[in-house]
Amino acid sequence: MKKIMIGFLFAALAACSNKKEVIENTADRPSVSFSKDTVMVREKDWTNILSTGNGKLTLYCSEPGHELNMQMEDTSSRIHILYRGVELVSGASVPVMDSVQLFCVADEPGLYSVDLFLTDRLGRGDSKKLFIRCLAATDPVPNFFWRDLGSEQLQTWNYLFDASGSVKNDGVITAYHYSINGQKVETNKPVMNWTFHAKGSHVIGLSVTDDLGRTSPFTYQTLTIL
Repeated sequence: MKKIMIGFLFAALAACSNKKEVIENTADRPSVSFSKDTVMVREKDWTNILSTGNGKLTLYCSEPGHELNMQMEDTSSRIHILYRGVELVSGASVPVMDSVQLFCVADEPGLYSVDLFLTDRLGRGDSKKLFIRCLAATDPVPNFFWRDLGSEQLQTWNYLFDASGSVKNDGVITAYHYSINGQKVETNKPVMNWTFHAKGSHVIGLSVTDDLGRTSPFTYQTLTIL
């Protein structure tokens, strides 16, 4: 009887082992792919995802119905990858499901690469190399013109100032700083109206700030009301 029980035990263990092997052999292996193989970012750009989407990346998992572990390996120590607002630590695993939204930041200009790994519950995995090209951050360039809107009352001259021609490569301008005869005027819109109450020459200056917080020098023009 004892020998029979031992036989049943070995048979059960063998069946379990065979079942595990079948699951491992028939289950889909995880695979990883990206929405783009090269991500373009600007140096130290921690906020651009909110305005232009630069640095944003989607990682696709082939096994959306099961929990996977994601791991990053970065040898440069200049790359930061955020998942759900939390920075990944090189060599540490985090659980992920289905498609994953990532945000990349680089400390210095250059071309970098990081390896991203996916591992399933059976210990099987896949990896893919991601390239990150970081551009040097540059100051925005202010530019503006004006248009005479006419006079509605005596001794008033209405003008429109348009700074939409200001330039910011790979980013957006978030603030416009006017100086009108030394008076400071701040706005987050490229177009504004202004009323003058005297003829003569008026000195108009403009500086702009971009989404990285970089502010340009002032550029000046003289507006003459005859």
